[in-house]
Parts: sequence; C-alpha cells; structure tokens
Amino acid sequence: MSEHRDSAILEEARQLREDAWQLVREDISALREGLAEKPIGRRIREHAAGEIVETIDMARDIASENKAVLGLTVAAVAGWLLRARLSRIAGRWLAIAQGE
Repeated sequence: MSEHRDSAILEEARQLREDAWQLVREDISALREGLAEKPIGRRIREHAAGEIVETIDMARDIASENKAVLGLTVAAVAGWLLRARLSRIAGRWLAIAQGE
C-alpha cells in the first residue's frame, strides 16, 4: 500500500512539474511575441522619452509655483559667474566715491 501511495505522490509531482514547464513555455512564447512586436531598444527609448517628458512637466510645475525662488537662483548664478567683473566695477565706484 505504501508503494501505491508513493507512486501516486510521484505521479502528482510529475504532473505538477509538467504543468509548471508548460507555464514557462507559454511565458517564453509570450515574451518572444512581445519582442517581435516591439523590440527592447524601442521599449527603452519610449520609456526614456516618457520619463523625460514627465521630468520636464514636473520642473515646469515647480518653476511656475516658485517664480521668486527661480529668479533669485538665476540672479545668484549670474552674480557668481560675473563676480570678477562686478568686483572691479564696485572697486571703481568705491574709488570714485572716496575721491581718488
């Protein structure tokens, strides 16, 4: 009786294995069909383009909500880039103001 039970368990395990392999084969077939319709390169390009558009939209929303901060940031960057020229101009004005 134990052999019969072991045989039944073994047969059930084989059937489960075959069912699992069938699912794997179906998944592989579906992947191949999907790749034939839309290759990986195109999928990556479309995903990247979507992410870029989303990032630009988010940046635009943040910029429109914080115009003062954006303006001050641009002014600070411009001041930093032009710091040498601005320093020379300020030095000349101070010299003129002191009567030199």
